[in-house]
Amino acid sequence: MTDIRKGESPMPDSDFKYRIVTSVGGHRLTWHSMDCRTGKNAKYSRRTQDSPESRRQKAEAAGRMYHPTDHMAECCLGKSEREKAPSFTTSNARKIFAEALAAGRVAGEAAEPTPMVVGTPTTLLGNDIDYNKPTYYVADGVCGFAWVVIRPGNSSLARQAVKLDIGRTAYGGGVSIWVDEHGQSLDRKKRHAKAYADVLRGHGVDAYAQSRID
Repeated sequence: MTDIRKGESPMPDSDFKYRIVTSVGGHRLTWHSMDCRTGKNAKYSRRTQDSPESRRQKAEAAGRMYHPTDHMAECCLGKSEREKAPSFTTSNARKIFAEALAAGRVAGEAAEPTPMVVGTPTTLLGNDIDYNKPTYYVADGVCGFAWVVIRPGNSSLARQAVKLDIGRTAYGGGVSIWVDEHGQSLDRKKRHAKAYADVLRGHGVDAYAQSRID
């Protein structure tokens, strides 16, 4: 990948698929087609051979977080692409969410978290455990949170999620659906969220899983 704005060896635009427009701090914002004027004129942008979907797949395969603002800009979505976005009635949405929840629960229960022992270190900043002090065995491993994001936030299923009190407006855009099952186990919640998002994508919805350690 070459950034022509940093003076590196130029490559023809035909070698790239999109431009990623970013903020001053480098946080990824939106993806634009190569011929989009907004992308061309942006002060902070770079060309990429990836698409938002391929980057999401790579992030999931590597166990990395997929940034919630990785998506195509509205100006670069063709009219036909916007028109074919799926629409859901409340009844259909309720069934889809139930299907996704069931898949998530099965995936979460099937996960095999790495157990851990929590205790007090022998020194203030130590990374060992003083077994002369109380210790706690945590069978479900590291604690954390996981959720699913549906984009865009004004899409049919995203609106239905809010209407059914299943989702809420997500930081960075879209609607988030949090995983409340599996206690505090991060591994189980992550598996749950991925399975949940997979079901939604199977219905033509732009959805992906996110997580963080507590």
